[in-house]
Amino acid sequence: MSPCAVCEAPTKSNCSNCNQVSYCSVEHQKQDWKTHKGHCFPFKIAQNDILGRHLVATRNIKPYEIVLKEAPLMRGPSQISAPVCMGCLNSIEASDHINCDKCGWPLCGPECQALEEHKAECQLTQDRGQKVNVQEFNGPHPLYTCVSTVRCLLINETNPANAEKFKQLESLEHTRRGSNQWKADLASIGQFIPKFFRTQKFSEEEIMRAVGALQINGHEVPTSDPPHVAVFYTASFTENSCLPNLAKSFNKHGHCMLWAPKEIKKNSHLSICYSDAVWGTADRQRHLMQTKLFKCICERCQDVTELGTNYSAIKCEDRKCSGLLLPSKADDWNGSWRCSECQKQVQKKYVDGILERAGQDIQSMEKTAENGFKYLKHYEKWLPPMHYHMSEVKILLVQLIAKDQKELMVLSDEQLQVKLQFARDLVNLYEIIAPCEVRMLGTLCFELHSAIAEHTRRIALETSLSPKEMLEESLLYVEKCVSYLQYESDIFVEGHILKQAKINRDALRMVIRIS
Repeated sequence: MSPCAVCEAPTKSNCSNCNQVSYCSVEHQKQDWKTHKGHCFPFKIAQNDILGRHLVATRNIKPYEIVLKEAPLMRGPSQISAPVCMGCLNSIEASDHINCDKCGWPLCGPECQALEEHKAECQLTQDRGQKVNVQEFNGPHPLYTCVSTVRCLLINETNPANAEKFKQLESLEHTRRGSNQWKADLASIGQFIPKFFRTQKFSEEEIMRAVGALQINGHEVPTSDPPHVAVFYTASFTENSCLPNLAKSFNKHGHCMLWAPKEIKKNSHLSICYSDAVWGTADRQRHLMQTKLFKCICERCQDVTELGTNYSAIKCEDRKCSGLLLPSKADDWNGSWRCSECQKQVQKKYVDGILERAGQDIQSMEKTAENGFKYLKHYEKWLPPMHYHMSEVKILLVQLIAKDQKELMVLSDEQLQVKLQFARDLVNLYEIIAPCEVRMLGTLCFELHSAIAEHTRRIALETSLSPKEMLEESLLYVEKCVSYLQYESDIFVEGHILKQAKINRDALRMVIRIS
């Protein structure tokens, strides 16, 4: 029995959404809603010495359920950014922009000058007594390195309601202090801001704490081109896992939406991937240590096979052996690697040589189907089929082999089979190791659905039959596509794929019903 939040009468009835507040009657629940709704989420904020603050599910969360919608506390240009509009944060051209008449910062048009986001650096630049003069528009510009930090430093003036929440966020300043990244940030931001803006308004400690809070809690938001960085309050308490249980989507206003692609059990910790889930383990670990200052010990990181996919493995040095090389110890990707069959050990230098060359060849490769097939043929000597480099090229090929329905209809049977096989393998792979990479999975499911539908059409033409099982498989993947992309805005390519997927889904359902 718990006390009613309104009258404190004993009751067994809890709020069905958050399961944390009790009410003795529907009337009292309605009466308290204005107070309660800002805290009514299917999770609670917990704290311990290891994780600090984190989120724990207070009830079972259903598949596809939205767990949190949240507006940013602050948003601004990425730390490494070419000149962008200081209002909407979209890219601008040297020949197509205006300068703010108060401070000189570039804008895409007069409508962006009045936006709230621009007030911080605008006023600080006016106080400087000299307008900004941006001349170079190609490539990263050093002035933009400090803008988001300035916005954080001035949040108390520009948005007092968000300022207190921002102060509560972790910056790891004491851990970061003295590291190479901290020293670089001190020079490019900590010492630059007082000098450039001619101000003693902020201490070095305040500036570096803001830098740390941005780097630890910042999210890349793709609603602008290029993507910008934003800081969210409650979303910042989600812990890291390279096998997370929450997907992250953004609406057209840049608000963050966390949702569950699969069921989440009560008392589970809620997690997102702080790195990139499609990277191999060594790259994710390196990135997390450099940017977030911790080593991940999630289920995927503790398994060198990455849940049996061998996503980071390379083939044995002995060409006669069918085994795969992986780290000898799950917690040491920089030590020796051992073959799963012949037990032969190689030094990390040998592994790095292969992986660096394979990665560089992808970066320098002209992105054509012909070059993609050449890459796969060449690197099959060293890399297994589902290695992350091979998978990256296969994703490229799935997208390049017939970019639309017209191309798909004239594709050779051989190429269609390749598209089918690659797409099916990739969906199966990433549903295991990256189940919350919903934009990639949704797009792959749509490609697979389209290829299956075309294959079915060809069989029907040849046999005058309608292969119902293949139609149902095509429907399965287009329904998966809709599920994965259901929260994607139409400002994204994935949002447009979602619209077409819904049309295809409804048409397929009708065909199957009458067949």
